[in-house]
Amino acid sequence: MNQRLDQDSELMIDALRGIAAVMVLFSHCFDLAIADKFGWSYADAPEGWRLLRATVGHGGFWVWSFFMISGICIHRSILKGVQDGTFSWWKYGLARLTRIYPLFLLGLLLAVITWHLHEDFGGAPEVTLPWRQFLASLAGLHILTTSFPGFETSWSLSCELIYYAAWPVVLLMTRGVTSKAAVLSIGVSLLGAAAILVAWKVFHRLEGSALVDGVWTTLVLFPVWICGAWMAAHWQQGRLAVSRSFWLGSFSLCLLSELLLATLKYKQYPGWAVHLAGWSAIPGLMFLLSGSGHLRLSSLPAALPVCRWLGRLSYPCYILHLQILLLINHWVDQAAPESITQRPLLHASVEFVLVLALLGVVGPRLESFFMDWRAGILAKAFPRNARTV
Repeated sequence: MNQRLDQDSELMIDALRGIAAVMVLFSHCFDLAIADKFGWSYADAPEGWRLLRATVGHGGFWVWSFFMISGICIHRSILKGVQDGTFSWWKYGLARLTRIYPLFLLGLLLAVITWHLHEDFGGAPEVTLPWRQFLASLAGLHILTTSFPGFETSWSLSCELIYYAAWPVVLLMTRGVTSKAAVLSIGVSLLGAAAILVAWKVFHRLEGSALVDGVWTTLVLFPVWICGAWMAAHWQQGRLAVSRSFWLGSFSLCLLSELLLATLKYKQYPGWAVHLAGWSAIPGLMFLLSGSGHLRLSSLPAALPVCRWLGRLSYPCYILHLQILLLINHWVDQAAPESITQRPLLHASVEFVLVLALLGVVGPRLESFFMDWRAGILAKAFPRNARTV
């Protein structure tokens, strides 16, 4: 980032990113293990397993954490250029594409392999030739078509790419005034989401459209991302000063948001309601992140290497874990005894350990390799200013 945060905040963000990715991995291991035994339909599982699947087996809150952190990082990287008139779309676009696409394309390749093996996540009807989803994924617009089979986690990255494009436009329109850009963006998002909700619930139109559902998801979760961007603009201005009691209270707010999500999943509310619940995560995450100084991570000798490692693990873990999980699950289902495969808790634990061990070794190395490659690309493209945006 061009404008660095204080070290406590940077370490907190790295740690939360890594923890969030690992928690998403665990939730998918748990969800898959239960589905292997009882099927993908919530109604087919006993009540106790339904409750566990709605809580432990769902990582929505952690995805919302990614959105807010992304808003913080992207905004701080571009605000100065927008305000002083030096913002370059070419530089910004190249920086974002070289950051996102190498691991994303590797994830898509692994998804093609899992699809070839007839492994999928979510129990959707098998698609004979998912060219539409594949091409949309290459363009980063698969939120509008549904994700490629076995790459369901990539829906959030599609939203991110849209936010990356939209936010600089709004900032330029408001001449770099973040508060105005935030109000305008949230207002447009809410109006668009309200219009879709009216079409669905009043006129009963477009309810089965993947395109409209994708637009709804993108619009309704944009405020979470925007709140991160707003925080980034006011991080060092005293407006985000959070007392220790408020910061400790943020954990309760985050837990309440998670409980709301679990209730909606347990009651089998539709996807639009689950995504709408993302707004409940905003207060807790804002207090949690803005009060990161209370942890005093920079004063702990072990915190720096651990947090940096978690930060390097985060993106590879998130973008590759589901495909690796499906491949390992394919092998475990064939080779492991029923004493493992018929016990969801044990099944999930075994696969979680295997996937995390593999990604723990390979993920940070992949991240470092591609970041070094990216730095070289940007240095050649912009020799006068090799710093990334």
